[in-house]
Amino acid sequence: MSWACKLTPDAEHDLKDLPKAVQKRVGRVLTQMAADPFKSDVKALHGEEWKGIFRRRIGDYRILFTHDRGNKIVHVLRILRRSGKTYR
Repeated sequence: MSWACKLTPDAEHDLKDLPKAVQKRVGRVLTQMAADPFKSDVKALHGEEWKGIFRRRIGDYRILFTHDRGNKIVHVLRILRRSGKTYR
């Protein structure tokens, strides 16, 4: 059974603001995440405020997400360009 990827309103807004080429790349990665969200460059974030949140690296961009293993749902929280302010 594959996973369902659901974007929060913030993530949808982030996606719409990305350049078209990056949007396509993110779309391909979200499709890959539906098969296995923890394959590739995924890491758990550290710190009390980031508990349960993972990041998937796509070049200069990061997908921040949580997961529900029981229902096989990936909740995409944000899609951000990596900078000094990404994890603040």
